[in-house]
Amino acid sequence: MTSAPGEGWKVFADGDGVDDIPLWKMLAKIRSDDLDEGLNDNAAFLARIKPPYSRNYNLALAISSSFGFLSVLFLIGLVISLRSEATDFFFYLTLTMLAAAMAPHLWRQAYQYGLKIPEAPLDLRHASDQLFDEVLAHLQKVDGPHAYYLSRFRKKRIPLNRRQFFGRLRYFLFSEHSKDRAMVMRFPTAMSLPVDLYLHRDDVEKILAMSTPKRAAGPGRKVKYAYIEAAFDLRADPRLNTLDLNDEGAAIHSITDWLLEWFQSAANVSADVPDRKLLTPYARKIFNQLKNRPSREGR
Repeated sequence: MTSAPGEGWKVFADGDGVDDIPLWKMLAKIRSDDLDEGLNDNAAFLARIKPPYSRNYNLALAISSSFGFLSVLFLIGLVISLRSEATDFFFYLTLTMLAAAMAPHLWRQAYQYGLKIPEAPLDLRHASDQLFDEVLAHLQKVDGPHAYYLSRFRKKRIPLNRRQFFGRLRYFLFSEHSKDRAMVMRFPTAMSLPVDLYLHRDDVEKILAMSTPKRAAGPGRKVKYAYIEAAFDLRADPRLNTLDLNDEGAAIHSITDWLLEWFQSAANVSADVPDRKLLTPYARKIFNQLKNRPSREGR
């Protein structure tokens, strides 16, 4: 994948020529051509499903903090009581407080990912959204784009296991706000993951080129045809390398033909395929992605 660590990369900021794109910004751009509108739509959807998880997170944090504070007090008591009759009492009490402080984190981990390593995305306990699911489907694949976060102490990308996107709170990884992302546990540890998650620019451009048409009505709408799947499969077609990118019209015409071939081969008995004119915008996006793809030399 293109998201392997390298030298000279820059953290995402407004503007061109950047390598690390936050997941929340990518999803907003797929949702709408207007970034603010896309962010607002995604935020509104997350706000609707957030309350019960936010309450549970705050409760777990309060319990863990309280018992953690008590464990420190009893640890001090243990040190003071060394070689006295109260040593055993403070020792077992300290262990109990430490276990109680860890219990909420372990419970959250078990709830989000189950008691064993998940082999498939777990069922959601809240309303679903097709766009979230479509993007997550790419991140959940073995050969899909690799998400990562940036080390705070070194200029280094830390890759995430694809099972990070199998958990029941996986939608919140696309939140712009760190407090929402903090509700999600990092797989397979019992630690929160409040940091921004990123994809490499090349991976984002591929997903954007394969995205469904922008939705005027916001989250929850369904699309009739599998545009993302078609465009994503086409990315591995060796015929793309034969295109003359200096002849835009001919290249877009060929890409449209190949997309149409995909739908024809995947059509059911009804032979229902999208009209050619519906495929042209996707062909143009793929062409632009190929045309604007930066050279890998010097990266």
